[in-house]
Amino acid sequence: MRTVRLMTCGSSYEAQQISDLLAEHGVSCAIHNSNMSALFGFLTVFQDVDIFVYEDELEMARGIVESNK
Repeated sequence: MRTVRLMTCGSSYEAQQISDLLAEHGVSCAIHNSNMSALFGFLTVFQDVDIFVYEDELEMARGIVESNK
């Protein structure tokens, strides 16, 4: 199954909050670049953390994130 980027977060903390929210609704996700953000968090260029979901769950994941802003 193919994964696609749901969104890019500004920190590992924010990405983990969104990951937890998605998990509460049964949506699996993967966080990319989290270690780089923690290691180089003081450098803006390395701070972005991506969240990926399965392609067939993308719209549901977007709806969950949008409804919880």
